[in-house]
Parts: sequence; structure tokens; C-alpha cells
Amino acid sequence: MTPDEAARLLAAAAAFDNRQPSEIAKQAWASALRDLPLDDDTFDAVARYYSAPAAPGETGRRWIEPHHVRSHRTKIREERLGATTPAYSPADPDETAQDFVARRRAQLRAIADGRQTPTPIRSLTGGPHPTVARQLATVGRDIPDHADEPYMPDGFREAIGIAATPPELRVPCPKDGCKAPARQHCKTPHGRRRATPHQARTDAAGAPS
Repeated sequence: MTPDEAARLLAAAAAFDNRQPSEIAKQAWASALRDLPLDDDTFDAVARYYSAPAAPGETGRRWIEPHHVRSHRTKIREERLGATTPAYSPADPDETAQDFVARRRAQLRAIADGRQTPTPIRSLTGGPHPTVARQLATVGRDIPDHADEPYMPDGFREAIGIAATPPELRVPCPKDGCKAPARQHCKTPHGRRRATPHQARTDAAGAPS
């Protein structure tokens, strides 16, 4: 911003607060806002400052300063930007990282200036794999006290790294005094878990002994 441009901005502020712009004031404002252009956003920042509702406890006449212009102009441009997707360029496979950064910054400037419409970021949709969804549906169900382990399909077991149910445990134990249901280990006469299934159960399952 040049001193002459700062003088025009001070004139816009004077319409609200009746200040008397001076030569030294325009020089000071030009120095404080030297990296900002005098564009519509800059003038809108002045108008936004004076049109904002009074803050709690705010009294007296408002008096805009360069930092107010800077902060309100930034908010105006951020609101226009919103959430945008990166400026991908599939037609240019040889684009370097530096080229992408430069093009992305140019895209953001164009959107902030109002010269380009932002592309909103789309939310991801979908859900868990059907196998996982079926298992999630069982969460919260009571497991009987006599159950050795909860039932899980072998495909799900493999997916999460658990060994498949042995063939002999897929059938109930026919031995008198045990009668362990499918997927539960055989018991000793004292009710303790056996390390191996009863032979009758192995035979019933057709598994090698």
C-alpha cells in the first residue's frame, strides 16, 4: 500500500469516525500496511469494523487502527476460502512438488479474491466390512458362564489373526460324562478343561487322531 492509497483508506475511515487525515498519518498507515493492496477487501474491512455489534463493556467512540484492517481483511478472505480441495493436475504427471505448491497458492489467492469458486471437501462415506459389521452387532450380548470362547466365523478369525476352530471342536462331544457342545473344549470328570478332545469326538468329526 502506497501513501496515496493509505490516504484513500483513511478517508474511508473518516466517514465513520470524523478523523482528520494528515500527511504523517498516511505515511504511517502505508508503512504498517505496506504488504496489503488497496482493494475491495481492504475497504470492506473498514466497514466491517464499524458495523460490528458493540462488544460487552465496550464504551466510547470506535477508532480503527491498521491492525484492525489487517485482521478483518484476513477474516473476510478466510470466509470466502472455506474448505477447499487441493488443485490436482492429473493432466501434468511431471509436475514437481514446487510447481504444485505454487499452483496451490495461486488457487487460494484466486478463491480469496473471489475470482474462483472453491471446491468443497466431500465427506467420506461407507462402513466396515460386512464380516466386521456382523461381529459388531454381537457387541453387548451376554456370554454364558460355561462358554470357553465366543463364536467367530473362521473367515473372521483368519482376518484378525486367530487360528480357525479345529474340526473336532465343530461338533459336540458324544462321550458320556462330557457332552461338551460345539466350540467348547472337552472336560475331565472333575469339570476341568482337557488339553485334547475325547477320542469319540475326534472320530465323530472325522479328524485324524
